[in-house]
Amino acid sequence: MRKGFSAEELKNMQFTGNLERDVALMREILGDDETVIFRPFRNRYDEKVCGCVIFTEVLVNNIVIDQNVVRPLLKFNPEGIVFGDTLSETLAATVISTDDVSVKDTPFDAVTSVLIGDTVVLVDTCPRAIAANSKKYAIRGISIPETENAVNGPKEGFSELIVTNIGLIRRKVKNPNLKFRFIEVGKVSRTRTCLVYIEGLCEEKLIKEMERRLSSFEIDSVLDVNYISELVTDSPTSLVDTTGKTERPDVVAAKLFEGRAALLVDGTPYAITFPYLFLENFQANEDYYENHIFASFTRLLRFVSFFAAVSLPALYIALISYHKEMIPRNLLISIAKSRAQVPFPAAVEMLLLLILFDLLREAGVRLPKAIGVTVSTVGAIVLGQSIVTANIVSAEMIIIVAMCGIASFLTPKLDGAIAILRLVFLLFSSLLGIYGYAVCVIGFAAYISSLRSFGVDFTSYIIPHTRDGAKDGYIRVLRERMIHRPYAISRLNKIRFRRKL
Repeated sequence: MRKGFSAEELKNMQFTGNLERDVALMREILGDDETVIFRPFRNRYDEKVCGCVIFTEVLVNNIVIDQNVVRPLLKFNPEGIVFGDTLSETLAATVISTDDVSVKDTPFDAVTSVLIGDTVVLVDTCPRAIAANSKKYAIRGISIPETENAVNGPKEGFSELIVTNIGLIRRKVKNPNLKFRFIEVGKVSRTRTCLVYIEGLCEEKLIKEMERRLSSFEIDSVLDVNYISELVTDSPTSLVDTTGKTERPDVVAAKLFEGRAALLVDGTPYAITFPYLFLENFQANEDYYENHIFASFTRLLRFVSFFAAVSLPALYIALISYHKEMIPRNLLISIAKSRAQVPFPAAVEMLLLLILFDLLREAGVRLPKAIGVTVSTVGAIVLGQSIVTANIVSAEMIIIVAMCGIASFLTPKLDGAIAILRLVFLLFSSLLGIYGYAVCVIGFAAYISSLRSFGVDFTSYIIPHTRDGAKDGYIRVLRERMIHRPYAISRLNKIRFRRKL
């Protein structure tokens, strides 16, 4: 928009009803944007019916504009038409034939419509504008989710277009109680967001709380859902996320059925879900598409892998530095031999290897996919072999770091937290031995216990107080036994399964 017009000034402007002045005002607001087209028209039956069609050529379907907006305005018979304030409603109702037509009272609303791909029509003698839907965005097709792959289950993921994502959710939840509330965020970007929930399952106070948080900050632009996630979370400085993030419509639908809500952001192929519990970091959508015994086994593996990824380096350093008596004699002799030529203390050696592992992982992620896999694989093999041969590190250290790295891949939602936690655990264990490790475990447990997610205890169901609380926590029982929705999430409509007799 033209420099000098603030949003407040635009909101206070009004159309005059004089075509030349109103078109000049729109040109002035839109400035030198050459992608905006001003197409004048005059009705063939009555020259008094004249106006201007305004649209952004890179965002619209030209066929729709030609067939459903311009041609009808040129060819309709205006006999008996009433000029003045109601002319826009008459044309919107009887002439323009797009699927969505509305009347805009101010230049601010009209310009917004132009910039999101609608076609705006100004008509002489009418102090309002008509906005007709003519959007046609260049979008990426629905594809397989990249970060949440599953052997079983749906293979579709969200795209960058919010309308498409709403359609994917609507297709899975064919219920009139599925509600969508649109909220505009970003003073400059004016990004559309959408709150999604099922009325009667989700508590209204949860939706009102999210609306309050969205309106409690001002930001120039929102380009990704993580912008909002960081601003609305209960603990923005938290080491672990207290809002969920997913690119799968089936995951969002499953959360909605439990009484949660989701937030979609236009331009990003992810949704955030809330409230979010710590235990959800160990759950996968595929757990509910497989045999419950195998699903429970893999879920327990994720808990073990989280413990291993965080604890193995710290425990190894604590044992070989302070508690050698706890290591079997033959193993201790083997470790001592391999470390005889290593010049660095064990803690420094482990720290260097962990940093090297994170460097290789980051390089593999940032490089193009075909090159990244090669670099991370070859780099790990070549460097690992070379530094052991050069006696810079011991072979046991390589084994520990490799096990730690593999274990971290089982819980990708906690990847960032694991990278930080294992360094903190390593530091305390290198200074205080097994007692330092115990201090870290107690500190981490106390820390996550203090977190909340939209009023819900973040650690709910870690220690289940009821039988139902244990049925979808560390294991997944038979679906017919998961009768109640999570009580900590919503207290509405608690029964979700009944067997018909």
